[in-house]
Amino acid sequence: MEYFFQHKDINLFYRKIGCGERKVIAFHGFTKSSEDFLPFEDFCREKHTIYALDLFYHGKTTFKSKKWKSFTKPQLKEIFKSFLESLKIEKFDVLGYSMGGRLALFLMEQFGTRVNHVYLLAPDGLKVNFWNWLVTSTKAGKGIYGLTISNPEIVHGISSTGQKLKLLPKSINKFLKINLKTKGMRLRIYRVWQLYRFITFKQKNLKNIIINQNLKVDLLVGNKDPVVPAKMIKEFGVFVGPNITIHIIKAGHDLFKPHVFEYLKKHIF
Repeated sequence: MEYFFQHKDINLFYRKIGCGERKVIAFHGFTKSSEDFLPFEDFCREKHTIYALDLFYHGKTTFKSKKWKSFTKPQLKEIFKSFLESLKIEKFDVLGYSMGGRLALFLMEQFGTRVNHVYLLAPDGLKVNFWNWLVTSTKAGKGIYGLTISNPEIVHGISSTGQKLKLLPKSINKFLKINLKTKGMRLRIYRVWQLYRFITFKQKNLKNIIINQNLKVDLLVGNKDPVVPAKMIKEFGVFVGPNITIHIIKAGHDLFKPHVFEYLKKHIF
């Protein structure tokens, strides 16, 4: 079922998937949409009700971008507080893939006492992304990226040079070419990064929240993920301790594959 939630000038689109008792707030990845979570109904519908949102600059969600250039944490919290109230949800789980992982971590941080379980799939946000910081927080980075929006040859040049000098692995070059291949995609990634530039976390604080609230976290990543390295995920798991269960699966960054769904069904959900 499809719905819209209105908050000020934000028209937030979401899907309701399943009919189980456990409520799950789910966030998709960059260039994806809430539609990605439709296959979850096959193995979640009896136990879970998933509310999968279209993120800003994605899917059917609309808003006046000039007003919301960069969310502060209080602003973003107000949006989700109103969203949860509209659905009369008190306790819930959070699920985030890639960019959506940052939003899942945000809900864990802001609503920790109301969160039962956290599911993170190759999540963004566990570490500060250097390129994200460079592009959104420095004049030089903004200027350079501004040029790449209209001049794709800059992206190809960086990609080719980085690979020749062995500074960038082939997997990262492939990711750059796929996600920055059109002007629209380059502009969208800048706007998205700009929108969430203040939504960052310190690993120590995340650890404290997980331990103090005794949260259970399932963290899954592909063994060949070029964006979210499995090594970094393992290190975070060791840092936090037994509250986190690490799952390393044969995959790249795209985890919405039949064999991954089967793994989620057998070992996580």
